[in-house]
Amino acid sequence: MNQEALTFKKATKEDLEFLLWLRKETMVEHYIKAGKKVNKENLLSRINHHFEHAKIILLNEQKIGLLKVSESNTEIEIHQIQVAPNYQNKGIGRQIIKSILQESSTKKIPVKLSVLKINKAQTLYKNLGFAIYDENEYSYFMKTS
Repeated sequence: MNQEALTFKKATKEDLEFLLWLRKETMVEHYIKAGKKVNKENLLSRINHHFEHAKIILLNEQKIGLLKVSESNTEIEIHQIQVAPNYQNKGIGRQIIKSILQESSTKKIPVKLSVLKINKAQTLYKNLGFAIYDENEYSYFMKTS
């Protein structure tokens, strides 16, 4: 994947239609498998969660995903990373997370995220150095050391 081709723009309310489509395409299957309730209200609630940190992932100016990341003095937290199905398994998510990990290494702070227990992305996170530090009924909470 060409590094220069990926860019980000701050998400706005005008992106809600795309974000709702993206959420349905990338998460509904996982929610159903996990036994979670799926409806438009729940999907919009997750879209709006930490919306102030939301960035649209663009590949050659085309919307292909969502990234929500926040940072404090002590940690970086990836709240959401979603890549449209047609762009998955092409190294895009890995590339984005690796750049976040580089930043955290420079600042000497860990990166945290959560992942549904049935989501295969946890393998990617483990391969990138994340380890489980806690869990609940649905999710693993992971961080780097």
